Amino acid sequence: MFRKNKIGISGLMETKLRGNKIDEFMGHRFPNWDYYSSPSIEGRLLILWRKGIAKLSILEDSSQLVHCQVKLIGIHNVFYVTFVYGFNSVDSRRSLWCDLTRISLSVKAWLVLGDFNAPFPGDDRSGGCSITSGELVDPIGWKTTAKIESIKSTGSYFTWTNNQEGLARIFSKIDHALINEEWLDSFLHCLVVFKWEVVSDHCSCIISNIPLEAMGTKLFRFYNFWSCHLDFIQLVLNSWRAPVHATGLRAIFTRLVRLKHKLKKLNRDRFGDIGSGYRSAMEALQTAQLQAQEKPQDFHLQEGDINSSFFHAFLKKRKAENSITSYINDQGLLIEDFKEVVGHFVDHFKNHLGSSSLASGLVDQSCMALGSKLTVEQQLYLLKPFSAKEIRAALFSIPSSKSPGPDGYGSGFFKSVWKHIG
Repeated sequence: MFRKNKIGISGLMETKLRGNKIDEFMGHRFPNWDYYSSPSIEGRLLILWRKGIAKLSILEDSSQLVHCQVKLIGIHNVFYVTFVYGFNSVDSRRSLWCDLTRISLSVKAWLVLGDFNAPFPGDDRSGGCSITSGELVDPIGWKTTAKIESIKSTGSYFTWTNNQEGLARIFSKIDHALINEEWLDSFLHCLVVFKWEVVSDHCSCIISNIPLEAMGTKLFRFYNFWSCHLDFIQLVLNSWRAPVHATGLRAIFTRLVRLKHKLKKLNRDRFGDIGSGYRSAMEALQTAQLQAQEKPQDFHLQEGDINSSFFHAFLKKRKAENSITSYINDQGLLIEDFKEVVGHFVDHFKNHLGSSSLASGLVDQSCMALGSKLTVEQQLYLLKPFSAKEIRAALFSIPSSKSPGPDGYGSGFFKSVWKHIG
């Protein structure tokens, strides 16, 4: 489950983590998350949810499922999620279908997802033995009784492969995400994406249950490594020396605004959009994996998977996710609606940045009665103009790694071009 592209709830299958190993894993990889595991599911299912984003209550667990009630920030109603990890044989999975049928009678908005280890009607297997009618009896019976259906999906159709070579390779759809009618009533914009992963022979399953909000335009930020390029100084000077119809600070502002477009072009042409490059490479990899599952006998496509582990290991980089999703108003109420949260913080800074200066207040007459406290020499020193040397010393005392100003230019930019336009 994710909100604003941020994962809120996650279920990890077949972790093989037990006892203290789970605590160590959570402490190193998920320090801001809560988790649930129990003796009946330990090593098979690990449920995680992000603190401050989701509130989760475990209602039931067994060796093949964990059933819970969920409340997400920004969503007014609670809903139910059942994580499934089914046994390998038809007979051992029968208790799973019975439990799911019983649960369906007492829930409203309900999502069921996970590794069922079972196909549903359709072309859910490519290669290997054909699906038998015996494998389909229980899944069909449960879906009919529970009145449940699959979520609209994108990405890979098959979700598991045995990673064998040539004719021995099998693709199968055994991971599913299903919902009931009440879920559809509550969440109109619901989509599941299945993506192939390197660390597992299963696809990851990501479910979006709320529409994305418009987050505004991307701000300009000056990158210090731009100044290392051979064309950087000349590009800045050509833009800076072009005439502008302004003077003073307005002229500087106009030049900086004009220059940022030149710098963006330099980044695209000489450095490239690293983010877009990564996304393009990822899409190419996923396309190759889809082609490989559609043509399991094509040895050239199968061999293309060999480098995927290195590709992901090289490009994978965790990005910190910091967001404010709620606040408590003056009446002590928790506000979770996204638009209200945004409006609250915008108004907050408008009140501060748009207010009149305190310097326009009346002079405290009692201070005047104290008489002169500075010598004439000190008073003249305060009125002394700043020298270029002092300005340069103050600027160069600011580390280049400091956050930039509202215009996106940090001290690193001004230091790199100071001797030319300082």
